[in-house]
Amino acid sequence: MKWAKQTHGFTIVELLIVIVVIGILAAITIVSFNGVQERAKTTQAQTDLRNLTQAITVARNNTSKTLIGITNAADSRQTKATADAAIDAIAEASGINISGLKKGDPWGNWYRIDSNELELNATDCRQDTIDVLNKIALAVRIPFSQAACL
Repeated sequence: MKWAKQTHGFTIVELLIVIVVIGILAAITIVSFNGVQERAKTTQAQTDLRNLTQAITVARNNTSKTLIGITNAADSRQTKATADAAIDAIAEASGINISGLKKGDPWGNWYRIDSNELELNATDCRQDTIDVLNKIALAVRIPFSQAACL
């Protein structure tokens, strides 16, 4: 009676090859996924800033006021409460629902709105700005609206 050699399972070499292939695929996936989230956050912030800029423009056209006249605050960069109040005032004056912007930017910070145009006097022509904390490339300058600055 001969004993038949039974082969069940995989050899150690086959298992090692599979593990190496899985490791290579995982490394490729991680490298390609690495920048996707940051690009998505940047795109969302740019969209938010564009929406806020449009709301400010509509609010200024509706009220014939500067941004400081609409928000009653020269600087809403210091606290989230002042930024939220500015967003509410802009939304009310423009009739555009931008309340979702009160949740802040994709990195968890609030949008910093700085009302500069005619802040100090009738010839103060510094542009209003909206900033994203620690993201200088995303800062937006709002176009002038008053005749003295055009």
